[in-house]
Amino acid sequence: MQFPFKIEDLFDFVRQLYYWIRNVIQWLLESTIIKANPKLATQFADVIVLLSSLTAILLILEFVSGAKKVLAVIVALGWVFLITSIVIAVA
Repeated sequence: MQFPFKIEDLFDFVRQLYYWIRNVIQWLLESTIIKANPKLATQFADVIVLLSSLTAILLILEFVSGAKKVLAVIVALGWVFLITSIVIAVA
């Protein structure tokens, strides 16, 4: 089976997205907070994008972890209700 895109295309897209977000943040910093020294805006933009990416990954992992706990409770309650229903139906 042939995929419509290569893995290199995906990495290129992610890299372009990263640079676009960094440039937007850099522009915001240069035009608002750090007008006096634009070189600082470049450094801070890189750090902000990195920390934002890591925060997004952390939030996704926390959401999945929380969803797993909720799903485990739902499955456990389902089994309890099923066994209770079978016992009541047989008795």
